Amino acid sequence: MKIKLFIIVMALATAATAQTSKIYTPLEFQKAYRNNTRKADGSVPVGYWQNKSDYKLKAKVDPATKKLEGEGLITYYNNSPDSLTQIVFHTYPDYYKEGSKRAGFFAGNDYLKNEGMVITKLTVNGEVISMAPSRKVNYSGSNYSIRLTKKLAPKASVKIEVSWNYTIPGKGFERSGAIDSTSMFVAYWYPEMSVCDDIYGWDRVVYDAATEFYHDYSNYEVEVTAPDNFVVWASVAANNPLEVYSKTVQDRLAKAKKSKEPVSIYTTADFNKGKGKTLTWRYTANDFPDFSFALSDHFVWEAATYKDTFGEYFINSAYPVEHKEFTTVIKTIARSIEIFHTKFPVQPFPFKNFTIFNGLEGGGMEFPGMANDEGIPGEMMSQWMGKKVDDFEANLGLSLHEMCHMYFPFMMGINEKKYAWMDEGMASFSEYFLSDDNDSPYEFDSPGLGSLSLAPVMVPSHLLANSGTNSYTIGSMSYISLYQLLGKDLFIKCLGAYMNDWKHKHPTPYDFMNTFNRVSGKDLNWFWKQWYFDWGYMDIAITDYSQNTVTIENLGGRPMAGNLIITYADDSKTIDAVNPSVWKDGTVYKHKIAGTREVKSIRLTIEGGVDAVASNNNWPAKK
Repeated sequence: MKIKLFIIVMALATAATAQTSKIYTPLEFQKAYRNNTRKADGSVPVGYWQNKSDYKLKAKVDPATKKLEGEGLITYYNNSPDSLTQIVFHTYPDYYKEGSKRAGFFAGNDYLKNEGMVITKLTVNGEVISMAPSRKVNYSGSNYSIRLTKKLAPKASVKIEVSWNYTIPGKGFERSGAIDSTSMFVAYWYPEMSVCDDIYGWDRVVYDAATEFYHDYSNYEVEVTAPDNFVVWASVAANNPLEVYSKTVQDRLAKAKKSKEPVSIYTTADFNKGKGKTLTWRYTANDFPDFSFALSDHFVWEAATYKDTFGEYFINSAYPVEHKEFTTVIKTIARSIEIFHTKFPVQPFPFKNFTIFNGLEGGGMEFPGMANDEGIPGEMMSQWMGKKVDDFEANLGLSLHEMCHMYFPFMMGINEKKYAWMDEGMASFSEYFLSDDNDSPYEFDSPGLGSLSLAPVMVPSHLLANSGTNSYTIGSMSYISLYQLLGKDLFIKCLGAYMNDWKHKHPTPYDFMNTFNRVSGKDLNWFWKQWYFDWGYMDIAITDYSQNTVTIENLGGRPMAGNLIITYADDSKTIDAVNPSVWKDGTVYKHKIAGTREVKSIRLTIEGGVDAVASNNNWPAKK
């Protein structure tokens, strides 16, 4: 009887252990595994598919009225195994319509309101579609669903002709709009086909500016027409430089393509009143997730070339001349690419032509091949940080963050609406590599990080009002801990496999996690579970010290990395690492200090610098 009871107990223990090694997998993902559109090891199966479009778009911009008039031919390809009964597309400027759902930075301001995107013509395979709500046309927030007269069969395509107009928003715009009376960054400016994927089908999340975007990879032929005294910058270089640049500007561009130092392409003296005519700028971008552009009649333009073993990159900045701090941005772009190529993610920068435009208030925003960034004077940053910071240092972090988005989500087609931590977390994590000293003492408590309002990270971002903390802070800290857990070499190996497999595809969190499990040869499900699936927060603490042994408790549940700074009676110091692996099997870790010297004090610092309760990180405890 005792033997039988022992066998039963052991069997239950084994089953419990096996169960804890699994992570929660929703039914839609289980279905994808059964259908062989995803694999449980994170690799890309032969059954994986994704749809795409060919866009032929024309935009005419009148800066005086901020009116954009557009027309386009969109060919949408159904690569799925199913026949589609409808098509769905986004009209993101509808964010500014009366009564729209708004949760952005300027959501409460009345001056945001305009008529949104006005579609004046729509045909589907030659059939004229009335935009009035009907059984055929459904409108919800920033999305249109059009019921097809004839199903779109697998491997077939549908042609959509569309004409539209909208007013480019000015003061208080969200991410894209007019900076001044004649300078504007223009994004989300055309009806964009929704992603239809193997997990959720059509993306119908309404844009409210709280979360961001989800793009397919498509081909673009774009024409932008503007007054002839304006310069246009875009996601790629213009196809027709001889038509839109003077001989002097062409010569300067040629010089910049051979120079690692910034070259002035347009100065204030190069702008003229124009002849009252227009110029048309032409672009081609293949396998791109989106297309944006900017224009101005007075922003100066600088350019240079960055070159290393990964390739050659033409880098640009455009800004108003009074923003002196922006003269450093070309060098911050070059330094950022160097970090990407040598430290993280050690993958070629995805865009050979890259431009940072100075327009956004309060931070920056990424677009394929471009960023719309504020300028940060070093003097202002010095006041924030309490130490001397020059203009280059002040702007480097923002450039690096927005440029990291060229990988995540533009190279890796992440659904930012649901999993913002997969791209914002990675971009914030990139800032970890700006310094070799990321062992922050973090001397103040942040109890909000342990609030009930912070749901588990895997809760889709668009469902949470405060998902930003999960996306940026907790997301980046999870990657820092993973980096420390695996070590640089194994982390970069796993990340490289993930990026190479899922480049220009739509990876989910499970593809990311399962790839790391497979490539590392480790069962990391305990780590994923504690960071992404469980309720918890970031707080590790020193709870005791005796007989040269420090007791550290993980009070919040997140498997964090840290360091023990041990100060001895003679004021000498040693540093001992606390690897996240110590939290795999429990919440208490006893660390033995080598030697027998008398210890005067111990401080626990956090890799990445974020700890909800910092006041418990010292022995003797601070009073």
